[in-house]
Amino acid sequence: MKRIVGLSLFLLGFSFFLFARDDLLPRHRQWLEDVSPILTPAEREIFSRLKSEADRDKFIKFFWRQRDPLPDTAENEFYKEYMERVRTADQMFGRGTSKRGSQTERGYFYLLLGPPLERQQFATHSQIWPLELWFYKGEVEFGLPPYFYLIFYQPQGSGEFRLYSPGIDGPEKLVIPAMSSRGLSRSSAYQILRQVNAELANASLNYLPGEQTLSSSGLASNMVLASVRSLPEKKFSDTYARNYLSYKDYVETEYSDRFIDSSFAAKIFRHSGQAFIHWTLEPRRINFAERGGRYQASFDLVLRLEDMDGTLILEDTEEIPLSLAPEQYQAHARQAFAFQDVLPVIPGRFRLFGLLKNKTAQDFTSFSALITVPGPATGIQLGELLIYHHRENAGGETGRGLRAFTFGGLHYLVNARNEFPPGAEMGIFVQVSGLSDMRLSPQTTVLVEIRSVEADGGGMSVRKSLAETFVGEGEGLDTGLFSLADLKPGYYSAELFLVDENSRPVASAKGNFVLLPRPLPLIPWVYARVHPPFPNAGHLYLLGSEHFQSGQHDQALARAGEALRLKDDPAARILLARILFALGRFEDALDAARPVYEATRSREAGKIVAASRAALKDWPAALAVLEELLAGATEVGLLNLAGECHLQLHQPEKALPYFEKSLGLVPDQPVVRELEKKAKSLIK
Repeated sequence: MKRIVGLSLFLLGFSFFLFARDDLLPRHRQWLEDVSPILTPAEREIFSRLKSEADRDKFIKFFWRQRDPLPDTAENEFYKEYMERVRTADQMFGRGTSKRGSQTERGYFYLLLGPPLERQQFATHSQIWPLELWFYKGEVEFGLPPYFYLIFYQPQGSGEFRLYSPGIDGPEKLVIPAMSSRGLSRSSAYQILRQVNAELANASLNYLPGEQTLSSSGLASNMVLASVRSLPEKKFSDTYARNYLSYKDYVETEYSDRFIDSSFAAKIFRHSGQAFIHWTLEPRRINFAERGGRYQASFDLVLRLEDMDGTLILEDTEEIPLSLAPEQYQAHARQAFAFQDVLPVIPGRFRLFGLLKNKTAQDFTSFSALITVPGPATGIQLGELLIYHHRENAGGETGRGLRAFTFGGLHYLVNARNEFPPGAEMGIFVQVSGLSDMRLSPQTTVLVEIRSVEADGGGMSVRKSLAETFVGEGEGLDTGLFSLADLKPGYYSAELFLVDENSRPVASAKGNFVLLPRPLPLIPWVYARVHPPFPNAGHLYLLGSEHFQSGQHDQALARAGEALRLKDDPAARILLARILFALGRFEDALDAARPVYEATRSREAGKIVAASRAALKDWPAALAVLEELLAGATEVGLLNLAGECHLQLHQPEKALPYFEKSLGLVPDQPVVRELEKKAKSLIK
């Protein structure tokens, strides 16, 4: 009984709370039932958190699109085949139970695995309960055995067929007890099954053909069942689901079934004392359109930085147009394409989220990473390891500017997954802080220990003097390239140590890489912007915005002021005005925002002008700006401020329509509800 309950919970209980929700439309309940066997845990969890009908419909489109084997054709072959499985399972397995056939245990495995190669039914034998023996050819590439059995039986000869477990149940569960006068043992039950069918008897001991013994522990069969149950996670990518809540509002309907998998990596490095996120994004493919003899694509890039409470710290957007000559396109046709850039960042722990939309092909990819930016270091500390394939002279403006994975005039070639072909060379770059605070002996060395993460794997060591690895700019250490030819394919850790003259580690840092079994073109073709050296106006503006959103107003004020001194930019002036307003310096905020508003009629500048006028109790001047802003677009905050201004001017009859309209848009505003009551009472 315990086994049956446990299995039922596995099949149905995990998604029960989804089925039981009152806010799901019938079609969404039906979809959840139908796809339950192939839904990954991440997909279940994200779908359960969706609130609107539109978001659920969009998610379902993503779900089927990710399983389409030929996405460029009009028909989704997987969807067609799978829904035929649902229809067949409903017809075949619904008898004797109140459930739809696809929702039974036989239905679950039929939907997940498809029709078995052979299905033998034993329904009329007097010695055994009604049962079925299924024989499958497994998808080895997804961790299934080449061939395996499944047995379903009907306990006590009635009700739903249940999955039989060789390791837990044993052959005696399949035999009618009255068929043995001395009671059933494992051996006697096996002999009864063997009289019925030798293949069935063998499968009752072990689901793997050719490995049946009466003393079998059932471990192999349990592993078969475990590999079958984990098949959705191995077979179907649910990357799209993991970030769905973050990007769903940024992706238009026409993009919604065109998600492209990608690889992403981000690391923290310092330039002129300022921390930067260096990131690389490698979409699985890039789709270009041929126009006027060139290959073109236009992208929108959205970057969001949130703190660990979900507060937005920064949102930055950029348009990236690409135009390639035919010879460029052909020369890099077999290479992955990487978008790389840098982003200045304040100390703290953050989640970086990004969305890259290809407006030409109407597809997109998303990515995210957890980022930890340390504060000022004490003593000798190593930063993150940059494990690279090759390095090249940056030269020219690139060498003097700020570019992703470029240090001291050298550009380091990396891929997001840290993968290397067999027999390759590898190098490691790392920044080190605190060297100037300590006197290291000339005998100080840099030691790299490479170890396989597998028990029987090998490893290697590389040792160099501090002098030959030190590269100066950014206090970096660079091992140079060394050969991996003696290592077998597999997963490895690489740990770099600073070792003093007494062979004691002073500091260390660790990273991972993968050595592939066959050669592949792994170094991507890179698109990367070159920024002016830090400090520059653009990066100071971003840092000021991050400090402001984090509530660090004094630091924000300093950064915004520096940005304006380098470049008098409207965006920087608006940021300065916001900071001054937050500090209660309303006159200064007005002085900063008013010239921008008068010159450009910027709504953001206008909001600060209106709020500053109101804070200074200049109600008529505030209303003049608010009326102009509300003529362009309705915003709840502006409606509320206009109503308050009219109340201050003893004009409740003019204030009331603003409060009523605001509450009509967002009813849950207790403070505004009180102001509405006040306006009504004054009118009476």
